[in-house]
Amino acid sequence: MLKNFLRQIFAIYALIAFIPTLVLAYLAYVLVINLSSGDKVLQRTHFVSSWWAKIYYSLIFIRIQIANHNMHAGSGVHVFVCNHRSLLDVPVWAYACMQPVRFLSKAELTKVPVFGYVLKRVYITVDRADKTDRLKSINKMKKTLDQGVSIFLAPEGTRNRSNKVLLDFKEGAFRLAVTAQVPIGILTLYNTDKLLSPSKLFSMQPGTIYGEWTVSVPTKGLTENDIPELKQRCMQIMETNYLQLKNKYQ
Repeated sequence: MLKNFLRQIFAIYALIAFIPTLVLAYLAYVLVINLSSGDKVLQRTHFVSSWWAKIYYSLIFIRIQIANHNMHAGSGVHVFVCNHRSLLDVPVWAYACMQPVRFLSKAELTKVPVFGYVLKRVYITVDRADKTDRLKSINKMKKTLDQGVSIFLAPEGTRNRSNKVLLDFKEGAFRLAVTAQVPIGILTLYNTDKLLSPSKLFSMQPGTIYGEWTVSVPTKGLTENDIPELKQRCMQIMETNYLQLKNKYQ
């Protein structure tokens, strides 16, 4: 009972700390978007996202430890994938990537006052209920990769609220990588759901988020027929990594 109460109090503190830091980050985004051009926009907005995550998590006493953090710095265009168990994951994705990336976001988030302004200009958005919009988002991601910018996706498609290590992967990320013939970079996170419950937003505690990058999975020469096997291979790598992190840090 006392533990649940303390987690609720900490969640309220985290929310109080979240609002002013996000406002400052938003102002930085606006300045970068309006004062930069070309590739500089994405580079600088990624820098803002990374530092915002670092500062905010420091304020709420959450540490981030990413093994092989520099593995993909300057490693070329990738489709990056990661597991998704908590709202705490999203800022970590930005912090963990040592190269600018574009994320895929739900289209409805662009309707959020103020914040939607940044999403429209930095993220690729998709209305999952609209087949035409889904196709448009795929084409935008392919064009982004062709322009030399990596894409970051959560192949489970949503937060994992189950007892399974991973939800079944969707094919989208792997189809995209095969179509563009770019490698897949795999990031695995552990402990985010212990710090912030995926089902109880006001149940939170300080602690450490652990992550690990693994060597890229090549797609050169693969065809559409190889997508199911590629998906399963990446899922197996991520599941193995997750269990290793769990055994090491639980």
